[in-house]
Amino acid sequence: MPHPDQPLTNDDEEDEDLLSEEDEDLLDWASWATLYAVGYIRILADAIERGDADLQVDPVAWENTLTAAEGAMMEHIRGRLHGPTSITVEDVERMRRLRGLGSAALSSGERSPELGPLALQCMESLFGPDWKRASREAASYARALNQEFHPGSGT
Repeated sequence: MPHPDQPLTNDDEEDEDLLSEEDEDLLDWASWATLYAVGYIRILADAIERGDADLQVDPVAWENTLTAAEGAMMEHIRGRLHGPTSITVEDVERMRRLRGLGSAALSSGERSPELGPLALQCMESLFGPDWKRASREAASYARALNQEFHPGSGT
């Protein structure tokens, strides 16, 4: 990177473009990870609240997506990303706890009473006060993705 008073060369402009592409890729990845995570959280929380036997979320998709969302949240903490809310370490810890409780529910049917309230907290930490509307939309995207990869699953 040249001194701020020196004009940019073509090589410097290319370096800035690459960095911008990297940042755009990070933002895109984080946006999709967050969107699908909130969708799966909403689907699982709704199914548990209704008492459904089929929780309607693929366990591998749950694990992978929530892990990715945790990574995106850490990028917020590091200052590389910004979103509608300020993400804290406590928010990441809650998401990890939710991932564990959700995994237990999906694999063994163990439905912790903590899962519902924790799901609401996690969705709000990601989307802020508009989390209810955003989570309904995210759930429709997650269902569509699930149908694409698991056509006979019913979600």
